[in-house]
Amino acid sequence: MRELSLHILDLIENSIRAGVSVVSVTVEEDHAEDLLKISVEDNGRGLQVSPNVAVNPFYTTKSGKRVGLGLSLFRAAAERANGSLTLGKSPLGGLVVTVTMRLSHIDRSPLGDLAATLASVACTNPDIDIRCKLKVDGRESAVSVSEVARKLNFNEFRGLAVARLISEEIKNAMVTLAVSV
Repeated sequence: MRELSLHILDLIENSIRAGVSVVSVTVEEDHAEDLLKISVEDNGRGLQVSPNVAVNPFYTTKSGKRVGLGLSLFRAAAERANGSLTLGKSPLGGLVVTVTMRLSHIDRSPLGDLAATLASVACTNPDIDIRCKLKVDGRESAVSVSEVARKLNFNEFRGLAVARLISEEIKNAMVTLAVSV
């Protein structure tokens, strides 16, 4: 995958297939440490196998498929940029996938359109609270579907209106914090 946001989308889709109600994405840049850290976590049931098995490209939980390339491709993207991928237990109760890599590495994939990626997930999965936290050099901004729905005075999530506002808020936060793309 050419952009990191597409890896994030793949992880979110896995979470959704697992029946989660909350997915949290954190993108953190530390210029002094030359570090980019991306975490995707959920409130699902967590890993049912060891982390070594889960990142094996020939392991998948999807019926009818013989390979599960998502985690192994994300790990390869991290390793190309002198980084790594780890799997663990999320504070939300499910799985957390954390990728770190050198921010300035020539082989680091671009972040891509994170706002559009998360907005599309919010629009097509109105029952899931998508949360996004952006951190740059100690400053941070956070957006969530549930907060946006409250701002719009919706008793329940409304796909397109919420997605549009989520996208705008993430884009504004990225500009304000000067997130690298």
